Amino acid sequence: MEEARAKLEAAKVRKFRELARHAQAHAPYYANIIRERRIDLDTCTPADFPLLTKSLLMANFNDIVTDRRATKQVIADFLSRSKDPREKLFDRLTVMHTSGTSGEVGYFLYAPADYGRVRSAAMRNRKAFRALFPKFGFRLRRLRIAFYGATGGHFAGATGVASMQEGIRRLFVDARAFEVNTPLADIIGKINEFQPDALWGYTTALKMLGVEQRAGRLDIKPAAIAATGEMVTKADMEFLSSAFDGASASSMYACTEHMLLGISNPDRESMTLFDDNLIFEFHEDHSVITNLFNFTMPLIRYRMSDILRPISAPGAQRIVIQNLVGRTEQMPVFVNNTGGKDFISPHTINEVFVEGVTRFQMQITGPASFRFPICVEPQLGGMQRAAAAAGVTARLREILEQKGLGNVTFEVPIVADIPVSERTRKFQLIVAAPV
Repeated sequence: MEEARAKLEAAKVRKFRELARHAQAHAPYYANIIRERRIDLDTCTPADFPLLTKSLLMANFNDIVTDRRATKQVIADFLSRSKDPREKLFDRLTVMHTSGTSGEVGYFLYAPADYGRVRSAAMRNRKAFRALFPKFGFRLRRLRIAFYGATGGHFAGATGVASMQEGIRRLFVDARAFEVNTPLADIIGKINEFQPDALWGYTTALKMLGVEQRAGRLDIKPAAIAATGEMVTKADMEFLSSAFDGASASSMYACTEHMLLGISNPDRESMTLFDDNLIFEFHEDHSVITNLFNFTMPLIRYRMSDILRPISAPGAQRIVIQNLVGRTEQMPVFVNNTGGKDFISPHTINEVFVEGVTRFQMQITGPASFRFPICVEPQLGGMQRAAAAAGVTARLREILEQKGLGNVTFEVPIVADIPVSERTRKFQLIVAAPV
């Protein structure tokens, strides 16, 4: 195993130096770093480069993206216009956006060649992928996969589902996305009609479907369930497996910046990382990841808030971590106009996009009210600031109306900054309003 690990690490060093050369030639941001630090591209490692945060990425966006056509303004215009995850920028580039748990908006791009490198790595890890695609036996129809999450834009999950319907894959897979912000009663009927073989989605949302399955209102028989986007415990996987009649339940670790990073092991207490195209650096309160497959937007030593705890022995063929990835958010629940309660997924909130808005937070002020402070780009004038706030107001109203929560009231103030939690010293996307 040590020999296999050594070969993998050597291959990753070669990939990294190829990426660094590409970045020097096509990304002025990295060309400047390489020149100022006198980095030797024949011997360099990620440690030679500084950390890259989302703030730095967005501030230097035009000098990091290697396709010179894809400027920050072009991306913002595209995202303002397009809500279809199947649509490509320049008919070529996949565009995704997210605020994640930082509340800070980020744009991420992938070219077809980047996806090709991801698929090559996936083939080398196909044994682990059986948790997501177990053997379903022979049947004269396509494999049905349901994704229950945020779907109304260029979000990672919805984009992944859309990619399964492209090219030859669509001949074998019928993948459909079901909007998590649809009233629960409506979505149950749609999923019942689809009868998926595999069910993927956000952890908390899937658990709600599990409750509906046990109550008999949802009646499906998936062979595989994959929870993602939030912390997934062993108890969560056991509940999902039990609720869906012994289905294989796993935790899928994925993010917009690096796509699929790992899948839980059969013990449901650990997870194997897919690091063929990723270099991980583990820290007490965060992780640093170098992406080796994305040549369109090189992410060298990109800082993530996810907390990863490696438990595999040094030299092991694969890196194994504790299954609990430190990523969780409060689920806002509001009273509707009939007195009932319904939730809004944190993923619906963190995918809010309005041009000019750089950061935001939902602050719950009551059973049917909240405050939604936003930060905007500093160069915006008075009318542009007002337009940004109006855009966020309209998007939030759309989200509430879609969920049957049109009675919920809110305000959208523009603020200079949104502070981190005094207790944890970390940013939280959804909080109780400060007193």
